[in-house]
Amino acid sequence: MDKLFVYVDGTARGEPGDAAIGIVITDTEGNVVQEASRLIGRSTSLVAEYRALIEGCRLAHGHGPDSVIVFTDNQQLANHINGVFDTRRPNLRHLVEEAKSILNGFPEWRVNYIDRAANRRAPRLVERAYHHRIQEQVARERLQAVILSRTASLSEDDLQRVVDFVDDLSTEE
Repeated sequence: MDKLFVYVDGTARGEPGDAAIGIVITDTEGNVVQEASRLIGRSTSLVAEYRALIEGCRLAHGHGPDSVIVFTDNQQLANHINGVFDTRRPNLRHLVEEAKSILNGFPEWRVNYIDRAANRRAPRLVERAYHHRIQEQVARERLQAVILSRTASLSEDDLQRVVDFVDDLSTEE
């Protein structure tokens, strides 16, 4: 593959808070080659942006391009990676070094800052990661409510059997 475009976004709900990343990799004709969307745990938005960049570059490596252009709507990240200015924060310095190490594995690369409106696909994937988590929580709460309603009228002996069964399930994992 000749050239890939990697669009990245990361955000946290809270600073720090639950963080997610979104990545879209396209070819020169705009065809989506790969997408990724996932929660990354507790982080700040800036760290999530770096994690999205790092993950996006790792994914792009799997396609073996000669050239990679990364697009981010975070100007600070673009400036750090491109060496426009340095960061004094050790946790960010580590992420900059990790990202550059991956990027230097490509024959040619660059990181460009773009307006958020031009980077609309990657933020949508970030939102998808949050949406999936919410769907999972709702489904779990629904199941817990069903269990509670079905066990409400059970005798103490039957409840103990349910507890024993759940304990057996837990130890099988």
